[in-house]
Amino acid sequence: MKQLFRQRLTTHLKEMMRYLRLVFNDYFVLALLFVIGGLGYYYSNALKQLHTGLWWAPIVIIGILLVSVQLGRFATLIEAPDYVFLLPREADLYHYLKSGFKYSLSIALSIQVLFWILLMPFIQVTMHVTAIDLYLLLATAVLLKTTWLNTDFARKYHLKRQWLSSRFLFRLLVPVVSFGLSIYVNYWIGLAVALIALIVSWISRRSWVTRSLDWTRMISDENSRMHTVYQFFNLFTDVPMLQGSVKRRRYVDGILNRIKLIPKNTYLYLYGHGIVRDNEMSGLYVRLLVIGTLLLVFVKGELLPIFLSLLFIYLIGFQMIPFYFHFSDNAFVHVYPITDKYQLMSFQRVLLYLLTTVGVVFAIAVVAVNYTSLVTVFGVILGEALEIWAFIYVYLPKRLARSERIR
Repeated sequence: MKQLFRQRLTTHLKEMMRYLRLVFNDYFVLALLFVIGGLGYYYSNALKQLHTGLWWAPIVIIGILLVSVQLGRFATLIEAPDYVFLLPREADLYHYLKSGFKYSLSIALSIQVLFWILLMPFIQVTMHVTAIDLYLLLATAVLLKTTWLNTDFARKYHLKRQWLSSRFLFRLLVPVVSFGLSIYVNYWIGLAVALIALIVSWISRRSWVTRSLDWTRMISDENSRMHTVYQFFNLFTDVPMLQGSVKRRRYVDGILNRIKLIPKNTYLYLYGHGIVRDNEMSGLYVRLLVIGTLLLVFVKGELLPIFLSLLFIYLIGFQMIPFYFHFSDNAFVHVYPITDKYQLMSFQRVLLYLLTTVGVVFAIAVVAVNYTSLVTVFGVILGEALEIWAFIYVYLPKRLARSERIR
């Protein structure tokens, strides 16, 4: 069973590396370096304006630590056919899942250390802490995350005591109490609570490792985890494993009904309704819009907001490009009495509307935060207008022509 997990882990890591190479291309790495540098510069300047005794600082610390504990799920790498083919060896599957637990724990603990390193300067500036206190806080986060994963381990079995797999208890309640005691009372007490929770969770293994596996929940949890991973990769590249679903959104009918039902607007109608109703595409658009807006709200400076707004407009536009071929496999499209030029023009119109909406939202966010900097305000407005025009009318036709030759 351990060998089976190693084989699947090797295959899984190869797949992840293939997507990571597509995500972290030269352009994105360069953009990421600028973003990290800008955020680091903003973070260091913000720390200079802070002092000890801020009432909201402990709440921020607890909130960030709570978020860090939620990151990193139990990776079982279980597949749907395993319910049939591995069922005869269900008793031996504990060793397989234990290997998955160790792998998941190594990644999760790395995340805890990373968040602790990033949060440490903020804690030192806003709280009266010693080096020992900081290490105790890290140990508390590590213990809580280990407990969290062990609870997720227990979820894979049919439990007699359901509270042993309670996500509310071990993912939210215990971490809030433990971190709250650490920050507001004493770091040793918070560590003790986390240690007790881990001991209780660990001892409980004896009661459920001999029980039958909950295959339905185990497969569902792994599918959910991988869906989250694929959704992240889908922000940057096309992921075949994501099966799009369609949903009617009546609240945008007022906009879509403005499309005149004439032959040359055939593709305009299809693209407009298709993007809105496609959960993956519309969800991707909204997620990037929200993330970009939040970054622009919290980031100040002259050049960084301009760069971030241009970067997110490019990312959103780039992710919309594959939808141009969304209807290519539909036989009815090829019998419509319209030429290809209307297809490109319609897609450009839809993309122009989407990116202009993004540009307006980003501009409002930048102006609201940086209204005193005329360079930033006019830079964002002019930069967005120029980028949207160049992307839609210069870059897009060439990119689609190259994609059509490949197809």
